[in-house]
Amino acid sequence: MNMNYTDDQLKQALAKMLPETVCYEQESLYWQYEEIRYDRPVMNRGNRILDTELLHLCWLIEENLENKLNLNYYNLIVLDPHASWQQRVIALAKVKGIEI
Repeated sequence: MNMNYTDDQLKQALAKMLPETVCYEQESLYWQYEEIRYDRPVMNRGNRILDTELLHLCWLIEENLENKLNLNYYNLIVLDPHASWQQRVIALAKVKGIEI
């Protein structure tokens, strides 16, 4: 597995894993929110996601893993409390089958 991903590639992977929560546009991640317009739901781009919020995004994905005991992910990351958001995204993408 290629471990030399750019932060932009990893942010794009986060957006793929949280399509209802975030979007990737103009080389940045943004929060998304839904509003009703003309009686139909529309997704809008909200505030830009700060780098300090990237670990929180990883946590949101971790919380929704179907198999919380997935040894591939937990042995690599959860047992290492100092894992960076980049390391977590790579491991999450592998577990979820998301191409970076």
